[in-house]
Amino acid sequence: MIKPGKKLYSAIAGAAAVCVLTGGIGYQAVASGTAGQPPEDILATEAREENEDGTFSEDGTTQIRTVAQMPEFTVGAVTMTVEEAYAAAGDTVSEGDALFKLTDESMEAAKSYYEKAVAAAERTLTTAESDLESGTLEAENARQETELTADSAQEIYQAAIDSIDVEVAEKKEACDEAVDTIGEYQDNLDGGVYYVQAGIDEKQNAVNEAKAAAEAAQQALTEAQQADETAQQTVVSQLSSLQSQIEQKTDYESLLSVVQQAMADYETREQQADSLTAAQQAADAAQSALEKAQMDFDAAVEEYNKNVEEANTKITELTESLEELQEEYEQAQRDAGTKKAEAKNTYDTAVVEGNYAQSTYEATVNELQAAVDTAQEALSGLLKEQKALLAMEDGTVTASRDGTLTGISYEAEDVLLADTAFAYYYDTDTILISVEIPQEQIVRVAVGDEVEVNISGNRKGAVTGTVSSIASSATAGGSISNVTYAVVISIDNSEGRLSSGSSATVTFRETAGGES
Repeated sequence: MIKPGKKLYSAIAGAAAVCVLTGGIGYQAVASGTAGQPPEDILATEAREENEDGTFSEDGTTQIRTVAQMPEFTVGAVTMTVEEAYAAAGDTVSEGDALFKLTDESMEAAKSYYEKAVAAAERTLTTAESDLESGTLEAENARQETELTADSAQEIYQAAIDSIDVEVAEKKEACDEAVDTIGEYQDNLDGGVYYVQAGIDEKQNAVNEAKAAAEAAQQALTEAQQADETAQQTVVSQLSSLQSQIEQKTDYESLLSVVQQAMADYETREQQADSLTAAQQAADAAQSALEKAQMDFDAAVEEYNKNVEEANTKITELTESLEELQEEYEQAQRDAGTKKAEAKNTYDTAVVEGNYAQSTYEATVNELQAAVDTAQEALSGLLKEQKALLAMEDGTVTASRDGTLTGISYEAEDVLLADTAFAYYYDTDTILISVEIPQEQIVRVAVGDEVEVNISGNRKGAVTGTVSSIASSATAGGSISNVTYAVVISIDNSEGRLSSGSSATVTFRETAGGES
Protein backbone atom coordinates (compact mmCIF):
# COMPACT_ATOMS: atom_id res chain seq x y z
CA MET A 1 0.00 0.00 0.00
CA ILE A 2 1.05 3.66 -0.49
CA LYS A 3 2.51 5.11 2.63
CA PRO A 4 0.86 8.31 3.91
CA GLY A 5 4.17 10.09 4.18
CA LYS A 6 4.93 9.38 0.53
CA LYS A 7 1.74 10.86 -0.89
CA LEU A 8 3.00 14.36 -0.13
CA TYR A 9 5.59 13.98 -2.88
CA SER A 10 3.10 12.98 -5.58
CA ALA A 11 0.15 15.35 -5.23
CA ILE A 12 -0.60 19.05 -5.06
CA ALA A 13 -3.88 20.93 -4.95
CA GLY A 14 -5.59 22.81 -7.79
CA ALA A 15 -4.03 23.33 -11.19
CA ALA A 16 -0.41 22.55 -10.21
CA ALA A 17 -0.62 19.16 -11.95
CA VAL A 18 0.18 18.70 -15.65
CA CYS A 19 0.87 15.54 -17.66
CA VAL A 20 3.82 14.87 -19.97
CA LEU A 21 4.46 11.66 -21.98
CA THR A 22 8.07 10.94 -22.92
CA GLY A 23 9.55 7.72 -24.31
CA GLY A 24 6.61 5.63 -23.20
CA ILE A 25 7.11 6.58 -19.54
CA GLY A 26 4.31 8.64 -17.93
CA TYR A 27 5.39 11.56 -15.79
CA GLN A 28 2.92 13.51 -13.66
CA ALA A 29 4.26 17.00 -13.10
CA VAL A 30 3.38 18.38 -9.67
CA ALA A 31 4.69 21.12 -7.43
CA SER A 32 6.25 19.59 -4.34
CA GLY A 33 5.65 21.43 -1.10
CA THR A 34 8.13 22.42 1.53
CA ALA A 35 8.38 19.80 4.26
CA GLY A 36 5.86 20.47 6.98
CA GLN A 37 4.09 23.22 5.03
CA PRO A 38 0.53 22.44 3.78
CA PRO A 39 0.03 22.79 -0.02
CA GLU A 40 -2.74 25.36 0.36
CA ASP A 41 -0.35 27.65 2.24
CA ILE A 42 2.29 27.18 -0.44
CA LEU A 43 -0.12 28.15 -3.22
CA ALA A 44 -1.79 31.05 -1.44
CA THR A 45 -1.42 34.40 -3.25
CA GLU A 46 -2.51 37.95 -2.71
CA ALA A 47 -4.45 39.67 -5.52
CA ARG A 48 -3.03 42.92 -6.87
CA GLU A 49 -4.59 45.91 -8.58
CA GLU A 50 -4.25 46.30 -12.36
CA ASN A 51 -1.20 48.38 -13.37
CA GLU A 52 -1.48 51.68 -15.25
CA ASP A 53 -0.08 50.13 -18.45
CA GLY A 54 -2.90 47.54 -18.53
CA THR A 55 -0.79 44.67 -17.13
CA PHE A 56 -1.62 42.98 -13.85
CA SER A 57 0.52 40.97 -11.45
CA GLU A 58 0.03 38.15 -8.97
CA ASP A 59 2.36 36.67 -6.35
CA GLY A 60 3.35 33.04 -5.88
CA THR A 61 6.18 30.78 -4.75
CA THR A 62 8.66 28.86 -6.91
CA GLN A 63 8.41 25.07 -6.75
CA ILE A 64 10.56 22.32 -8.19
CA ARG A 65 8.51 20.01 -10.39
CA THR A 66 8.38 16.32 -9.68
CA VAL A 67 7.82 13.62 -12.32
CA ALA A 68 6.18 10.27 -11.82
CA GLN A 69 7.41 6.96 -13.19
CA MET A 70 4.16 5.23 -14.23
CA PRO A 71 3.85 1.49 -14.98
CA GLU A 72 4.22 0.55 -18.64
CA PHE A 73 1.97 -2.49 -18.21
CA THR A 74 -1.38 -3.20 -16.56
CA VAL A 75 -0.87 -3.79 -12.87
CA GLY A 76 -4.52 -4.37 -11.96
CA ALA A 77 -5.20 -7.38 -14.22
CA VAL A 78 -3.66 -9.78 -11.68
CA THR A 79 -2.49 -9.37 -8.12
CA MET A 80 1.13 -8.24 -8.24
CA THR A 81 2.99 -8.19 -4.92
CA VAL A 82 6.27 -6.44 -4.03
CA GLU A 83 8.82 -8.89 -2.69
CA GLU A 84 11.58 -6.43 -1.72
CA ALA A 85 12.22 -2.65 -2.01
CA TYR A 86 15.70 -1.37 -2.82
CA ALA A 87 15.30 2.45 -2.74
CA ALA A 88 13.65 5.13 -0.63
CA ALA A 89 12.79 8.82 -0.82
CA GLY A 90 15.90 11.02 -0.94
CA ASP A 91 18.04 8.40 -2.71
CA THR A 92 19.93 9.49 -5.79
CA VAL A 93 19.62 6.92 -8.55
CA SER A 94 20.77 6.39 -12.11
CA GLU A 95 18.64 5.11 -14.94
CA GLY A 96 18.45 1.30 -14.63
CA ASP A 97 19.01 1.13 -10.87
CA ALA A 98 16.71 -1.34 -9.07
CA LEU A 99 13.80 0.23 -7.18
CA PHE A 100 11.91 -2.86 -6.03
CA LYS A 101 11.28 -6.47 -7.03
CA LEU A 102 7.99 -8.28 -7.67
CA THR A 103 7.41 -11.84 -6.51
CA ASP A 104 7.97 -14.66 -9.01
CA GLU A 105 4.32 -15.69 -8.60
CA SER A 106 3.24 -12.17 -9.57
CA MET A 107 5.40 -12.22 -12.69
CA GLU A 108 4.17 -15.67 -13.75
CA ALA A 109 0.55 -14.59 -13.26
CA ALA A 110 1.15 -11.40 -15.24
CA LYS A 111 2.93 -13.29 -18.04
CA SER A 112 0.05 -15.78 -18.21
CA TYR A 113 -2.45 -12.94 -18.31
CA TYR A 114 -0.67 -11.26 -21.21
CA GLU A 115 -0.31 -14.52 -23.13
CA LYS A 116 -4.08 -15.06 -22.91
CA ALA A 117 -4.88 -11.40 -23.51
CA VAL A 118 -2.62 -11.23 -26.58
CA ALA A 119 -4.10 -14.46 -27.97
CA ALA A 120 -7.62 -13.12 -27.43
CA ALA A 121 -6.67 -9.78 -29.01
CA GLU A 122 -5.19 -11.62 -32.02
CA ARG A 123 -8.44 -13.57 -32.41
CA THR A 124 -10.40 -10.35 -32.13
CA LEU A 125 -8.21 -8.74 -34.79
CA THR A 126 -8.57 -11.76 -37.08
CA THR A 127 -12.33 -11.66 -36.65
CA ALA A 128 -12.40 -7.91 -37.27
CA GLU A 129 -10.30 -8.31 -40.43
CA SER A 130 -12.57 -11.11 -41.64
CA ASP A 131 -15.62 -8.96 -40.86
CA LEU A 132 -14.01 -6.10 -42.77
CA GLU A 133 -13.48 -8.27 -45.84
CA SER A 134 -16.95 -9.86 -45.84
CA GLY A 135 -18.65 -6.68 -44.64
CA THR A 136 -17.02 -4.63 -47.38
CA LEU A 137 -18.31 -7.08 -49.99
CA GLU A 138 -21.79 -7.03 -48.48
CA ALA A 139 -21.73 -3.24 -48.25
CA GLU A 140 -20.64 -3.01 -51.91
CA ASN A 141 -23.46 -5.35 -52.97
CA ALA A 142 -25.92 -3.35 -50.89
CA ARG A 143 -24.64 -0.10 -52.42
CA GLN A 144 -25.02 -1.43 -55.95
CA GLU A 145 -28.49 -2.81 -55.20
CA THR A 146 -29.55 0.46 -53.58
CA GLU A 147 -28.25 2.52 -56.48
CA LEU A 148 -29.97 0.17 -58.97
CA THR A 149 -33.22 0.51 -57.04
CA ALA A 150 -32.80 4.29 -57.05
CA ASP A 151 -32.15 4.28 -60.80
CA SER A 152 -35.35 2.31 -61.47
CA ALA A 153 -37.38 4.08 -58.76
CA GLN A 154 -39.07 6.47 -61.22
CA GLU A 155 -40.10 3.64 -63.52
CA ILE A 156 -41.36 1.54 -60.61
CA TYR A 157 -43.19 4.53 -59.15
CA GLN A 158 -44.88 5.34 -62.46
CA ALA A 159 -45.85 1.68 -62.91
CA ALA A 160 -47.40 1.69 -59.44
CA ILE A 161 -49.33 4.89 -60.18
CA ASP A 162 -50.55 3.46 -63.50
CA SER A 163 -51.64 0.25 -61.79
CA ILE A 164 -53.56 2.21 -59.17
CA ASP A 165 -55.25 4.33 -61.86
CA VAL A 166 -56.15 1.20 -63.82
CA GLU A 167 -57.70 -0.37 -60.73
CA VAL A 168 -59.83 2.74 -60.12
CA ALA A 169 -60.77 2.91 -63.81
CA GLU A 170 -61.81 -0.75 -63.78
CA LYS A 171 -64.06 -0.17 -60.76
CA LYS A 172 -65.61 2.87 -62.45
CA GLU A 173 -66.03 0.95 -65.69
CA ALA A 174 -67.83 -1.84 -63.81
CA CYS A 175 -70.24 0.73 -62.31
CA ASP A 176 -70.81 2.47 -65.65
CA GLU A 177 -71.29 -0.83 -67.42
CA ALA A 178 -73.92 -1.90 -64.88
CA VAL A 179 -75.76 1.42 -65.26
CA ASP A 180 -75.58 1.21 -69.07
CA THR A 181 -76.77 -2.38 -69.09
CA ILE A 182 -79.73 -1.56 -66.84
CA GLY A 183 -80.58 1.30 -69.19
CA GLU A 184 -80.35 -0.93 -72.24
CA TYR A 185 -82.64 -3.55 -70.73
CA GLN A 186 -85.11 -0.88 -69.65
CA ASP A 187 -85.02 0.80 -73.08
CA ASN A 188 -85.65 -2.56 -74.73
CA LEU A 189 -88.65 -3.10 -72.47
CA ASP A 190 -90.02 0.41 -72.91
CA GLY A 191 -89.37 0.47 -76.67
CA GLY A 192 -90.94 -2.94 -77.37
CA VAL A 193 -87.66 -4.26 -78.76
CA TYR A 194 -88.38 -7.77 -77.53
CA TYR A 195 -91.90 -7.59 -79.06
CA VAL A 196 -90.41 -6.67 -82.42
CA GLN A 197 -87.59 -9.21 -82.11
CA ALA A 198 -90.13 -11.98 -81.47
CA GLY A 199 -92.16 -10.84 -84.56
CA ILE A 200 -95.48 -10.93 -82.69
CA ASP A 201 -97.32 -8.80 -85.26
CA GLU A 202 -95.94 -10.74 -88.20
CA LYS A 203 -96.77 -14.04 -86.57
CA GLN A 204 -100.26 -12.77 -85.72
CA ASN A 205 -100.82 -11.63 -89.32
CA ALA A 206 -99.61 -15.00 -90.52
CA VAL A 207 -102.13 -16.72 -88.22
CA ASN A 208 -104.90 -14.46 -89.48
CA GLU A 209 -103.96 -15.08 -93.10
CA ALA A 210 -103.72 -18.84 -92.51
CA LYS A 211 -107.04 -18.79 -90.73
CA ALA A 212 -108.70 -16.97 -93.67
CA ALA A 213 -107.09 -19.40 -96.08
CA ALA A 214 -108.29 -22.35 -94.02
CA GLU A 215 -111.81 -20.95 -93.94
CA ALA A 216 -111.76 -20.40 -97.73
CA ALA A 217 -110.45 -23.92 -98.29
CA GLN A 218 -113.11 -25.28 -96.00
CA GLN A 219 -115.77 -23.36 -97.93
CA ALA A 220 -114.43 -24.76 -101.20
CA LEU A 221 -114.42 -28.24 -99.70
CA THR A 222 -118.02 -27.86 -98.64
CA GLU A 223 -119.00 -26.69 -102.12
CA ALA A 224 -117.05 -29.57 -103.65
CA GLN A 225 -118.77 -32.02 -101.36
CA GLN A 226 -122.16 -30.62 -102.33
CA ALA A 227 -121.28 -30.78 -106.02
CA ASP A 228 -120.03 -34.33 -105.59
CA GLU A 229 -123.25 -35.36 -103.90
CA THR A 230 -125.31 -33.75 -106.69
CA ALA A 231 -123.21 -35.50 -109.32
CA GLN A 232 -123.56 -38.79 -107.52
CA GLN A 233 -127.29 -38.40 -107.22
CA THR A 234 -127.45 -37.61 -110.95
CA VAL A 235 -125.48 -40.76 -111.76
CA VAL A 236 -127.70 -42.85 -109.49
CA SER A 237 -130.78 -41.30 -111.10
CA GLN A 238 -129.45 -42.03 -114.61
CA LEU A 239 -128.64 -45.60 -113.65
CA SER A 240 -132.11 -46.03 -112.20
CA SER A 241 -133.63 -44.56 -115.37
CA LEU A 242 -131.47 -46.85 -117.51
CA GLN A 243 -132.61 -49.85 -115.55
CA SER A 244 -136.18 -48.77 -115.90
CA GLN A 245 -135.76 -48.30 -119.68
CA ILE A 246 -134.19 -51.72 -119.96
CA GLU A 247 -137.00 -53.27 -118.01
CA GLN A 248 -139.46 -51.47 -120.27
CA LYS A 249 -137.55 -52.74 -123.27
CA THR A 250 -137.12 -49.31 -124.60
CA ASP A 251 -135.79 -49.16 -128.10
CA TYR A 252 -132.13 -49.20 -128.78
CA GLU A 253 -131.88 -45.62 -129.74
CA SER A 254 -133.50 -44.43 -126.56
CA LEU A 255 -131.38 -46.75 -124.46
CA LEU A 256 -128.27 -45.57 -126.18
CA SER A 257 -129.21 -41.98 -125.41
CA VAL A 258 -129.79 -42.84 -121.78
CA VAL A 259 -126.53 -44.77 -121.57
CA GLN A 260 -124.59 -41.94 -123.15
CA GLN A 261 -126.15 -39.48 -120.73
CA ALA A 262 -125.35 -41.78 -117.82
CA MET A 263 -121.78 -42.04 -118.99
CA ALA A 264 -121.54 -38.28 -119.24
CA ASP A 265 -122.99 -37.91 -115.80
CA TYR A 266 -120.52 -40.49 -114.52
CA GLU A 267 -117.61 -38.63 -115.99
CA THR A 268 -118.95 -35.49 -114.38
CA ARG A 269 -119.16 -37.47 -111.15
CA GLU A 270 -115.56 -38.56 -111.55
CA GLN A 271 -114.42 -35.02 -112.19
CA GLN A 272 -116.41 -33.84 -109.22
CA ALA A 273 -114.78 -36.53 -107.08
CA ASP A 274 -111.34 -35.34 -108.20
CA SER A 275 -112.33 -31.79 -107.32
CA LEU A 276 -113.54 -32.98 -103.95
CA THR A 277 -110.23 -34.73 -103.32
CA ALA A 278 -108.34 -31.60 -104.33
CA ALA A 279 -110.57 -29.46 -102.14
CA GLN A 280 -110.01 -31.86 -99.26
CA GLN A 281 -106.26 -31.71 -99.75
CA ALA A 282 -106.37 -27.93 -99.97
CA ALA A 283 -108.43 -27.76 -96.80
CA ASP A 284 -106.02 -30.10 -95.02
CA ALA A 285 -103.03 -28.03 -96.18
CA ALA A 286 -104.72 -24.81 -95.12
CA GLN A 287 -105.44 -26.32 -91.73
CA SER A 288 -101.84 -27.44 -91.37
CA ALA A 289 -100.63 -23.98 -92.34
CA LEU A 290 -102.98 -22.48 -89.77
CA GLU A 291 -101.69 -24.81 -87.11
CA LYS A 292 -98.10 -24.00 -88.12
CA ALA A 293 -98.79 -20.26 -88.02
CA GLN A 294 -100.43 -20.66 -84.64
CA MET A 295 -97.46 -22.60 -83.36
CA ASP A 296 -95.08 -19.91 -84.66
CA PHE A 297 -97.19 -17.27 -83.00
CA ASP A 298 -97.26 -19.18 -79.71
CA ALA A 299 -93.45 -19.61 -79.89
CA ALA A 300 -93.03 -15.88 -80.59
CA VAL A 301 -95.19 -15.05 -77.58
CA GLU A 302 -93.18 -17.47 -75.46
CA GLU A 303 -89.89 -15.92 -76.72
CA TYR A 304 -91.15 -12.43 -75.98
CA ASN A 305 -92.29 -13.35 -72.47
CA LYS A 306 -88.98 -15.09 -71.85
CA ASN A 307 -86.96 -12.06 -72.99
CA VAL A 308 -89.09 -9.70 -70.94
CA GLU A 309 -88.68 -11.91 -67.87
CA GLU A 310 -84.93 -12.20 -68.39
CA ALA A 311 -84.64 -8.43 -68.85
CA ASN A 312 -86.55 -7.75 -65.66
CA THR A 313 -84.43 -10.32 -63.81
CA LYS A 314 -81.21 -8.73 -65.11
CA ILE A 315 -82.42 -5.27 -64.14
CA THR A 316 -83.16 -6.53 -60.61
CA GLU A 317 -79.78 -8.27 -60.29
CA LEU A 318 -77.79 -5.34 -61.67
CA THR A 319 -79.69 -2.85 -59.53
CA GLU A 320 -78.86 -4.91 -56.43
CA SER A 321 -75.16 -5.22 -57.40
CA LEU A 322 -74.85 -1.58 -58.49
CA GLU A 323 -74.73 -0.33 -54.89
CA GLU A 324 -71.87 -2.73 -54.10
CA LEU A 325 -70.04 -1.76 -57.29
CA GLN A 326 -70.45 1.90 -56.42
CA GLU A 327 -69.03 1.32 -52.92
CA GLU A 328 -66.08 -0.60 -54.41
CA TYR A 329 -65.42 2.26 -56.82
CA GLU A 330 -65.55 4.89 -54.08
CA GLN A 331 -63.29 2.74 -51.87
CA ALA A 332 -60.86 2.33 -54.76
CA GLN A 333 -60.77 6.12 -55.11
CA ARG A 334 -59.99 6.52 -51.40
CA ASP A 335 -57.40 3.73 -51.48
CA ALA A 336 -55.77 5.30 -54.53
CA GLY A 337 -54.74 8.35 -52.51
CA THR A 338 -53.17 6.22 -49.79
CA LYS A 339 -51.47 3.87 -52.24
CA LYS A 340 -50.10 6.76 -54.28
CA ALA A 341 -48.73 8.36 -51.11
CA GLU A 342 -47.10 5.05 -50.16
CA ALA A 343 -45.67 4.69 -53.66
CA LYS A 344 -44.33 8.26 -53.47
CA ASN A 345 -42.80 7.56 -50.08
CA THR A 346 -41.19 4.39 -51.43
CA TYR A 347 -39.90 6.36 -54.40
CA ASP A 348 -38.54 9.18 -52.22
CA THR A 349 -36.92 6.67 -49.87
CA ALA A 350 -35.28 4.85 -52.77
CA VAL A 351 -33.98 8.15 -54.17
CA VAL A 352 -32.64 9.29 -50.78
CA GLU A 353 -31.04 5.91 -50.09
CA GLY A 354 -29.56 6.00 -53.58
CA ASN A 355 -28.12 9.46 -52.93
CA TYR A 356 -26.59 8.25 -49.68
CA ALA A 357 -25.63 4.79 -50.93
CA GLN A 358 -21.96 5.74 -51.32
CA SER A 359 -21.78 7.50 -47.95
CA THR A 360 -23.61 4.57 -46.31
CA TYR A 361 -21.12 2.20 -47.92
CA GLU A 362 -18.21 4.33 -46.75
CA ALA A 363 -19.66 4.62 -43.24
CA THR A 364 -20.08 0.85 -43.04
CA VAL A 365 -16.56 0.20 -44.29
CA ASN A 366 -15.17 2.91 -42.00
CA GLU A 367 -16.96 1.34 -39.03
CA LEU A 368 -15.55 -2.09 -39.92
CA GLN A 369 -12.11 -0.55 -40.47
CA ALA A 370 -12.39 1.26 -37.14
CA ALA A 371 -13.07 -2.11 -35.49
CA VAL A 372 -9.93 -3.47 -37.15
CA ASP A 373 -7.93 -0.39 -36.09
CA THR A 374 -9.27 -0.67 -32.54
CA ALA A 375 -8.41 -4.37 -32.43
CA GLN A 376 -4.98 -3.66 -33.89
CA GLU A 377 -4.43 -0.83 -31.41
CA ALA A 378 -5.52 -3.06 -28.53
CA LEU A 379 -3.20 -5.84 -29.70
CA SER A 380 -0.31 -3.41 -30.20
CA GLY A 381 -0.90 -1.97 -26.76
CA LEU A 382 -0.97 -5.43 -25.18
CA LEU A 383 2.19 -6.46 -27.05
CA LYS A 384 3.92 -3.26 -25.90
CA GLU A 385 2.84 -3.86 -22.31
CA GLN A 386 3.85 -7.51 -22.55
CA LYS A 387 7.25 -6.46 -23.90
CA ALA A 388 7.69 -4.00 -21.02
CA LEU A 389 6.74 -6.72 -18.53
CA LEU A 390 9.10 -9.28 -20.05
CA ALA A 391 11.87 -6.64 -20.13
CA MET A 392 11.92 -6.59 -16.32
CA GLU A 393 14.73 -8.95 -15.39
CA ASP A 394 13.61 -11.24 -12.56
CA GLY A 395 10.61 -8.94 -12.03
CA THR A 396 12.76 -6.00 -10.94
CA VAL A 397 11.43 -2.47 -11.46
CA THR A 398 14.29 -0.12 -12.32
CA ALA A 399 14.68 3.67 -12.34
CA SER A 400 13.58 5.27 -15.58
CA ARG A 401 15.94 8.27 -15.25
CA ASP A 402 18.79 9.80 -13.33
CA GLY A 403 17.85 11.91 -10.38
CA THR A 404 16.80 12.17 -6.76
CA LEU A 405 13.76 10.23 -5.59
CA THR A 406 11.03 12.25 -3.93
CA GLY A 407 9.15 9.10 -3.06
CA ILE A 408 8.65 5.35 -3.66
CA SER A 409 5.04 4.16 -3.72
CA TYR A 410 5.67 0.58 -2.55
CA GLU A 411 7.44 -1.42 0.10
CA ALA A 412 7.75 -5.18 0.61
CA GLU A 413 4.41 -7.05 0.59
CA ASP A 414 2.58 -4.08 -0.95
CA VAL A 415 0.23 -4.85 -3.86
CA LEU A 416 0.57 -2.76 -7.03
CA LEU A 417 -2.38 -0.43 -7.63
CA ALA A 418 -3.72 0.81 -10.94
CA ASP A 419 -2.92 4.45 -11.89
CA THR A 420 -0.30 4.67 -9.15
CA ALA A 421 3.29 5.67 -9.97
CA PHE A 422 6.18 3.38 -9.13
CA ALA A 423 8.32 6.35 -8.01
CA TYR A 424 8.64 10.15 -8.15
CA TYR A 425 11.74 12.19 -9.09
CA TYR A 426 12.78 15.82 -8.66
CA ASP A 427 12.85 17.60 -12.04
CA THR A 428 15.04 20.67 -11.56
CA ASP A 429 14.87 21.51 -15.27
CA THR A 430 11.50 23.21 -14.76
CA ILE A 431 10.32 25.58 -12.04
CA LEU A 432 6.58 25.97 -11.39
CA ILE A 433 4.73 28.92 -9.92
CA SER A 434 1.02 28.75 -9.08
CA VAL A 435 -0.91 32.01 -8.80
CA GLU A 436 -4.59 32.85 -8.26
CA ILE A 437 -6.15 35.06 -10.97
CA PRO A 438 -9.30 37.05 -10.17
CA GLN A 439 -12.42 36.13 -12.10
CA GLU A 440 -12.52 39.48 -13.94
CA GLN A 441 -8.95 38.94 -15.23
CA ILE A 442 -8.99 35.22 -16.08
CA VAL A 443 -10.54 35.87 -19.52
CA ARG A 444 -7.30 37.67 -20.49
CA VAL A 445 -5.14 34.60 -19.79
CA ALA A 446 -4.65 31.60 -22.11
CA VAL A 447 -2.45 28.51 -22.03
CA GLY A 448 0.75 29.29 -23.95
CA ASP A 449 0.88 32.97 -23.01
CA GLU A 450 4.32 34.27 -22.07
CA VAL A 451 4.58 36.18 -18.77
CA GLU A 452 7.27 38.14 -16.93
CA VAL A 453 8.43 36.63 -13.63
CA ASN A 454 10.48 38.41 -10.99
CA ILE A 455 11.94 35.91 -8.50
CA SER A 456 13.31 37.02 -5.14
CA GLY A 457 17.09 36.58 -4.99
CA ASN A 458 17.54 36.09 -8.73
CA ARG A 459 20.39 38.44 -9.61
CA LYS A 460 19.78 38.24 -13.35
CA GLY A 461 16.44 39.97 -13.05
CA ALA A 462 13.12 39.03 -14.55
CA VAL A 463 12.76 35.75 -16.45
CA THR A 464 10.17 34.64 -18.99
CA GLY A 465 7.60 32.02 -18.07
CA THR A 466 4.77 30.31 -19.92
CA VAL A 467 1.20 29.66 -18.80
CA SER A 468 1.03 25.84 -18.75
CA SER A 469 -2.45 25.28 -17.25
CA ILE A 470 -5.58 27.09 -16.11
CA ALA A 471 -8.04 25.58 -13.65
CA SER A 472 -11.43 24.87 -15.21
CA SER A 473 -13.28 25.77 -12.00
CA ALA A 474 -12.87 28.40 -9.33
CA THR A 475 -10.58 27.75 -6.38
CA ALA A 476 -12.46 26.08 -3.52
CA GLY A 477 -12.95 28.22 -0.43
CA GLY A 478 -13.03 31.57 -2.22
CA SER A 479 -15.72 34.05 -1.26
CA ILE A 480 -18.44 35.17 -3.66
CA SER A 481 -16.84 38.60 -3.89
CA ASN A 482 -13.32 37.23 -4.45
CA VAL A 483 -13.55 34.39 -7.00
CA THR A 484 -10.17 33.24 -8.33
CA TYR A 485 -8.79 30.58 -10.67
CA ALA A 486 -5.47 28.76 -10.23
CA VAL A 487 -2.98 29.33 -13.05
CA VAL A 488 0.36 27.45 -13.26
CA ILE A 489 3.44 29.10 -14.81
CA SER A 490 6.36 27.02 -16.11
CA ILE A 491 9.93 28.43 -16.21
CA ASP A 492 12.90 26.80 -17.93
CA ASN A 493 15.56 25.95 -15.32
CA SER A 494 17.80 23.70 -17.39
CA GLU A 495 20.81 25.75 -16.20
CA GLY A 496 19.86 25.12 -12.55
CA ARG A 497 20.01 28.76 -11.45
CA LEU A 498 16.57 28.80 -9.78
CA SER A 499 15.46 26.99 -6.63
CA SER A 500 12.19 26.24 -4.87
CA GLY A 501 10.68 28.23 -2.04
CA SER A 502 11.44 31.68 -3.47
CA SER A 503 8.72 34.30 -3.65
CA ALA A 504 7.87 35.44 -7.16
CA THR A 505 5.74 38.04 -8.89
CA VAL A 506 4.12 37.11 -12.21
CA THR A 507 3.14 39.94 -14.54
CA PHE A 508 0.54 39.27 -17.26
CA ARG A 509 0.95 41.56 -20.25
CA GLU A 510 -1.70 43.66 -22.00
CA THR A 511 -1.20 41.58 -25.14
CA ALA A 512 -1.90 38.28 -23.40
CA GLY A 513 -3.38 35.67 -25.71
CA GLY A 514 -6.48 35.36 -23.58
CA GLU A 515 -7.48 39.05 -23.98
CA SER A 516 -10.77 39.52 -25.76
